[in-house]
Amino acid sequence: MTTASKVVLIGRSSIVREGLRCLLSEQDRQIIFSGFGLEDLQRADVAESDFLLLLIEDKRSEWDGDALAAIHRRHPAARIAILANEFDFSAMLEAFRVGVEGYLTKDVPWERLIGYLDLITLGEKIFPSQLAQKLIDRSSAYDHVPNAATIDSANISARELEILRRLIAGLPNKVISRQLSISEATVKVHVKAVLRKLRVTNRTQAAIWAATQGLQGMGMDGEWAAPAVATSRIGSQPSVAAPAYQAGARAEPHLAHA
Repeated sequence: MTTASKVVLIGRSSIVREGLRCLLSEQDRQIIFSGFGLEDLQRADVAESDFLLLLIEDKRSEWDGDALAAIHRRHPAARIAILANEFDFSAMLEAFRVGVEGYLTKDVPWERLIGYLDLITLGEKIFPSQLAQKLIDRSSAYDHVPNAATIDSANISARELEILRRLIAGLPNKVISRQLSISEATVKVHVKAVLRKLRVTNRTQAAIWAATQGLQGMGMDGEWAAPAVATSRIGSQPSVAAPAYQAGARAEPHLAHA
């Protein structure tokens, strides 16, 4: 499995950057560049393209969408993640609009951060767990959608429910197949059946539907997990994850939880 072995750290606080550098280095990650702002990276002669760019937010940070787009043009294979001070729904939406693959908050446990960074590198989109509550708070907006399925009407089987709980947590097919001791092909069949029964078109929509129905996710460790389910400026302010190992397509989201 490819991991986030090459990392670029951008943030105003040299202390925070150095702390992350030490922690990531202990996990065999190579910090190929560390700087104050995106302009420093643009000026630097970074030859590598397949790196993970981790933007560390503080109260003064605002990530310019044009600058992020320029980074994507110069380093098309790079993945971008934001480590935000706190959850900001509008900022998160804007971040994903301009090409960010992951949006996490600083209260994410360290050991989970490492896993999320690896998922982002593989093409997943990672969202903060706070998004789940945001979706639940807004769930009334979906109550009267004519075509929306309900738990009772969807006729979800026990196996499909197991799959759906793992979609809420943003687990990829490979992990789901391992947890349930079935093949990835079988997982894909179940996922397609779930999408059809819920009358949605992708895993993200299925995860959102499940979160609004009050279902609880099942995480990487097989334990109950809170779901983790995005303007050219991203204000300073993880996650339903719709597996997005579709690297080239800048995949669909996953929810990360703190």
